[in-house]
Amino acid sequence: MLREDGTFIICTVNKDWSDFNSSLFSTNYFSASELFSLLNQRFHSVEIYGAFPVTSNSIKDRIISLIKRTAVILRIMPKTMKGKEFLKRLFFGRLQTLPAEIDEKMAEYSPPLPISPASPNPHYKVLYAVARLH
Repeated sequence: MLREDGTFIICTVNKDWSDFNSSLFSTNYFSASELFSLLNQRFHSVEIYGAFPVTSNSIKDRIISLIKRTAVILRIMPKTMKGKEFLKRLFFGRLQTLPAEIDEKMAEYSPPLPISPASPNPHYKVLYAVARLH
């Protein structure tokens, strides 16, 4: 429920990201254009942003991406979080435990950037939508 002058903000994984892998715990994912179309039916203005740019700088990153995409296409990606954790350890080594508290010095801030919903955008891992009633 929103006030008359309310703003709705949503964050979701970008299903157009080439390394996207659906979760067993979710049933629907959106591209930038689908998210825009859905929100544009009810809101006066809708802006779509991309966050966490896809970077495939090294040969290792490209190989891991290819293996991951192949596993998803062949439907052999593990279904459990334990199975996915095993693969991550295999490719990336020892996993780090998240600290109890997150602080701004942990990583460089990369602001979400406005993107066009007119065409598929595989360049961002995450989409944000900001929809305003007025």
